[in-house]
Amino acid sequence: MKVMVDGTEMEAREDENLGDFLDRVGIIIKEGYIVAVKRKIDVESIPTNLYEVHTTRGKMIIRWECDDELEKWRRTYKSFEGCGVRWATIDAVVFGPTKTEFVPSKEEVELRRYEITVSLSGSSNESSHLVFSKRTHSALYFPPKGCRVLGRVVYGRHLLDVFRIGDKIVKISPVFEKKFDPRSLLRVEKDYKLKEGDMIFTKMEILLDTRSPVCVEHVYNMLSEGFTVTRKTSRFIAHDKARLISIKSEVVGERDRGVISVRSSGNNTGSVYIYLQKAAISKDHTIAGRVVNGIELADVAREGDLIRTVLTPERLDLLGRSQGEVNKVLERIGIKHVREGYIDDDGIVVDHSPATTIEIYKQGIVRCTGLPHDQILKVRLYENSAPISVKYFRRVAGLDLRRVGRLDVFFSTKDVVLFKGDESFGKSLMPENIPNEKVGAGEIGVTNSVKKFAGMVGIRLTESDKFGPTAESFDGTNIVGRVLENIALLKGLREGRRVYIMEGSQ
Repeated sequence: MKVMVDGTEMEAREDENLGDFLDRVGIIIKEGYIVAVKRKIDVESIPTNLYEVHTTRGKMIIRWECDDELEKWRRTYKSFEGCGVRWATIDAVVFGPTKTEFVPSKEEVELRRYEITVSLSGSSNESSHLVFSKRTHSALYFPPKGCRVLGRVVYGRHLLDVFRIGDKIVKISPVFEKKFDPRSLLRVEKDYKLKEGDMIFTKMEILLDTRSPVCVEHVYNMLSEGFTVTRKTSRFIAHDKARLISIKSEVVGERDRGVISVRSSGNNTGSVYIYLQKAAISKDHTIAGRVVNGIELADVAREGDLIRTVLTPERLDLLGRSQGEVNKVLERIGIKHVREGYIDDDGIVVDHSPATTIEIYKQGIVRCTGLPHDQILKVRLYENSAPISVKYFRRVAGLDLRRVGRLDVFFSTKDVVLFKGDESFGKSLMPENIPNEKVGAGEIGVTNSVKKFAGMVGIRLTESDKFGPTAESFDGTNIVGRVLENIALLKGLREGRRVYIMEGSQ
């Protein structure tokens, strides 16, 4: 029997379960990732309140908005087929006449631009006209009782300005939608018995938006191991695992079903969203891509679930890798690799220009700056004991978006090295993980809001029982981590010298 797997038709055996089938065809589902199946179930088509109006000038779509008169409209809309333009003014274009079931009223109607009513001329339903408003105006149209405004044009509005005497309504058709049958989409385990026509989804395929290079780079970081559903509503699923202090706002647009956005300001900055239903345009959300296959996994996912993701174009993950490794990757895809700094194969790439994957693809060339291993500071950050301060440190060092961070020396002595922070964010750092008895060599700290120079970053080079890594007293010091390797390179640094940092696992 035939089934579809992520858009590819395959042959399954009768009575075969999902796990055995996937093993047989060589598809590996890692522990924790969810799978969805869309079963072949006929669903009912139901009419909406949208209607296509085909005219001699083109197609319009109108939305009927008066529920009280909807049934009468459904019984009589066909009578407007064949009706021509009765008159066209600067206020409205009117088609008719025909006979309808509406009961006329004597109320004056105010119509705004693109709104619709039915005019029962002479207070008679045998002289019914369909009125399309071209601008806000009032008139005695004798509309149906209870509903002066019946709907509006939602597509093809430009036609209202070109209709002339002689133009006609050719056809009116209701727009139908498929009624969702919850039985057709299932979240399944490996023991699920496959059936003819099943559509199996093991991954979400995402096409990234090349107009938002910075936010797309963040999506690469966030979804490298898949999309973890930390929040779910009827409108979206969200991945909040690495929130940021700030990120550049790029392309803003419609957030339709399947669209991916990155929150660029406000609460949850840096969170990645995938939309299940349409949401309004928001200046706080940058459009970063779209799900092109597998949105069904988002439909069935629950909070805490992990969804496998495949991102296109492929990420160029160059930072922290050797020049030799980078050269092989770039050679395979036809990108020119220019080596700078330490150019030997074992040199670690600490910076590159352009800075983002999307820009590298666009330019077709990338300059990679290398350093020897012993010229890169390896650090461990105390995520659990100082979460807010670590978040701040990553922001200042660039480790929130990059595998290799960087800090510029502000001042140094034989005891401490101080680095430039971010004063605007540093002022909000409350005391957190304050040292008690002493601070050892290699400890990393930030000055909290108790002190004047809040946000300053420092590393101690010698042990002290009085002062922290930023040369502040203990009450003004938040400890965020420690140096694991290469602390010797910090000695004797001058102001303005750049230090590159990578996180280690010890």
